[in-house]
Amino acid sequence: MAQTYLNSSFPLTTITPQAKQDWLTTVLDMFFNCVLLHCLSVSGVLVNIINIVILSKYGLRETTSLLLFSLSVSDLFCSLLQPIRRLHCIVAQFDSQLANNMRSFTVVYFFPMPDIFVSISILHTTVIAVERLVAVCAPLRVSRIFTPRRVKWLLLFIYMYVIVLMAPTLFLFDFFWTLDPSTNRTNGDFALTQFYKSSYDSMNQYMNMGLTNLLVTFTLGVTIVCSTVIGYKITVGRKSTFVQLSSSVSKEVKDMKVIKMLLTVCVVNACVSLPTVTINLFLLYSNTLIQSSGKLYYLLRSFTIVLYQLNASINFIIYISMSSKFASTLNKLCHCKNKGYNN
Repeated sequence: MAQTYLNSSFPLTTITPQAKQDWLTTVLDMFFNCVLLHCLSVSGVLVNIINIVILSKYGLRETTSLLLFSLSVSDLFCSLLQPIRRLHCIVAQFDSQLANNMRSFTVVYFFPMPDIFVSISILHTTVIAVERLVAVCAPLRVSRIFTPRRVKWLLLFIYMYVIVLMAPTLFLFDFFWTLDPSTNRTNGDFALTQFYKSSYDSMNQYMNMGLTNLLVTFTLGVTIVCSTVIGYKITVGRKSTFVQLSSSVSKEVKDMKVIKMLLTVCVVNACVSLPTVTINLFLLYSNTLIQSSGKLYYLLRSFTIVLYQLNASINFIIYISMSSKFASTLNKLCHCKNKGYNN
């Protein structure tokens, strides 16, 4: 039953539960898009620059350093592009027309860009999970399978693979200007391209089913399976694993802290990817989801975007808390900078 509020200055008003839900959804969506996402993006840019600088100090001669360096580069671009796509949310509080122009421009030219780097980062963690699985289960072979040269080619393939798969999403919308006679100002707007109109159903199926399964669902499944096996090996089978690691000549697998750190990176990424996969699966098998949930659906999408951005920023905390080498390198850089300022 709707609640009724009586105020001495205003007539009797009734606020329905649906109105309350819409108001709360709008406030949360604004908080996610206008505040939290931008704060996380700024921190993501800063910490990933630090990650890149510190990992560069290692020389990038080891496969682990190569993978984490490339992951930081992908997360950096994601952190740079995410706020651009949502910048109109802040501008709308001051100039609605400018915000509409920015929104139209970003929808056309930046719509898939952050998602490309999110997908690249997800594939990075899948490769890390597989590499660590081999390191734990077959430590004597990991250095022969995952050589620095092969890892570089693999990283190049990841970038090209995602770009090729998502290339059609770059041609969904056209940007154009229209004159508003009432204000005598030109407004930016967007419309579906002829390519998208002619293949609307197939493109939607490709984006919702094809891209979701190829770039998220399948890779998430591989990451979860590999992480589960690694977790079992370093807990239940800890004694035999330590014996294998200590007898291996591979530098990659001697330090159990490295394995635990990379396992944490994979687990965090899997936890972040799971909500998005769940939402997309609902979309695939329930055509009425958008109509029945309304604004709630878009709130969930905003929430998953924030989660992905959090994942792009949190790796720095994992590195510094679980890698003594990373922490000591950061301390040295800070001390050198402080000495430079003092001199």
